[in-house]
Amino acid sequence: MSSVTNRLDAERAELETVLASGMLGRTNNQVRLLTFVCEKYFEGETDEIKEYSIAVQALGRPQDFDPQADTIVRVTAHTLRKRLEEYYRADGAGHAIQISLPAGRYVPNFVRKDESASEEDRGHAPARNGTHQLYGSHSVPFALPKVKEGSSPETDKAGGRLRRIAITAGLLVSLLLLFVALIVWYSKNHKTDRTVTGQTQPVAAVSSASTVRVLLGANRRPYSDGAGFMWESDRFCSGGESFSVSKPVIQASDDPTLFLSGRRGIFHCKFPMAPGLYEVHLLFAETAGLQENARTVGFSLNGGSTNSLDVVDDAGQGDAATTKVFTDVEPESDGSIHLDFMTPDSFLNAVEIMPGVPHRMLPVRIVAGRRSSYRDLSGNLWLPDRYHFGGRASNVGNDVSKLPDGGLYEGQRIGHFHYAVPVVPRRQYTLKLYFLERWFGIQNQNVGGAGSRIFSVSCNGNVLLKDFDIMSEVSSGPLVKSFPHIESTPQGKIEIYFTPGANYPSISAIEVISE
Repeated sequence: MSSVTNRLDAERAELETVLASGMLGRTNNQVRLLTFVCEKYFEGETDEIKEYSIAVQALGRPQDFDPQADTIVRVTAHTLRKRLEEYYRADGAGHAIQISLPAGRYVPNFVRKDESASEEDRGHAPARNGTHQLYGSHSVPFALPKVKEGSSPETDKAGGRLRRIAITAGLLVSLLLLFVALIVWYSKNHKTDRTVTGQTQPVAAVSSASTVRVLLGANRRPYSDGAGFMWESDRFCSGGESFSVSKPVIQASDDPTLFLSGRRGIFHCKFPMAPGLYEVHLLFAETAGLQENARTVGFSLNGGSTNSLDVVDDAGQGDAATTKVFTDVEPESDGSIHLDFMTPDSFLNAVEIMPGVPHRMLPVRIVAGRRSSYRDLSGNLWLPDRYHFGGRASNVGNDVSKLPDGGLYEGQRIGHFHYAVPVVPRRQYTLKLYFLERWFGIQNQNVGGAGSRIFSVSCNGNVLLKDFDIMSEVSSGPLVKSFPHIESTPQGKIEIYFTPGANYPSISAIEVISE
């Protein structure tokens, strides 16, 4: 068997080891890209490893693929490059051959780490400059003593001794490097602290029953939001840069603190999590005064397909909060959930990771006009008011303390307003609207009755309630309207509009349940 065949067999074996490790995830473009470029390399067709051929042949892009308009190859290669570097700093640190993807290129390098191997073991002679040629295009200087022409047997012997000394020294250096690599690998996989921005903080995996809430950006202090949830400081992300803004009002959120700082640029987040199924929420608010189509955030979750997000378009306006929801998320083979932000304009304000349920989004329950959370008689948690645009919060009206689950009706949102509840796209949901007339009617010690408050409700472009009158359906007490099979918008929203007729619309609580 030739030396070239031996070399290619060893490189193919390393590729198979990397793919079998699971470090690139289960289904993603990184696997396709790496497999494609390596196969072209093995076949000696490196001149065909170009952005267009990768996009069309490996990533399934159409024949009219335009690299100026579609950055899928560059984004995927950037993520793949980072994941390979992480792998060879940890589980693959001791591998004799390591695969790298040089910056700005797509032709892979197969770097042999055993610098002390003899020329016979390598199967080819050293390069003329005295360096040992490694697999792929890399070489490591390793100067051998030269013997001048016409030298005597004594000088030949001396040269041989020097050559043996050099080889022995190289072996010792290689052993030392291997020892250092093992130390680095051990500390990366067993340490309990990580230093971020000068502070040492724990990074132990959370339990499967725990929720992780993180505020991105340097020097952010832990924060307790209106629901009583604690958000911790940024200790899971690296790369990019921190930013902060000063905005007194963030639409669609009563917790603007969540959106006043963040991380931007090209960066990576790694959240150690116990085995289990999770739901991931990514929180954004465009506070730079940009309009639609001015900034694109490119990111992937666990090495999956690239998401391109225009935050202003998704939120409906600038200085407004929006959330992207992902379900059925599991830690990868390294026990972590990974987030990669891959475009210079990318940014993120906060991350929320909660234990999830298979193939379903967790219910969204909101008490309109309320500033604190509420636990109902069934044990369900209702969050303070959020995801709203327009209108105002009010708690004016009769006493509701004697009603079953009266806490759902303590507040209300009134006026001309709408809600944009974030959900997983392309799924169906049941929407429940909770009403209570707290102002008109004798039972409220006030004038008026049926016909005093009339309004319409629509959802995602469809009218749900036309000329709706609470008191014409129930003279007193709560009223719950349920609407099944609501299809989310393509952006992943349940958008509920309340339009005035006679006097202002009013809503007490909103519930969205995944079907």
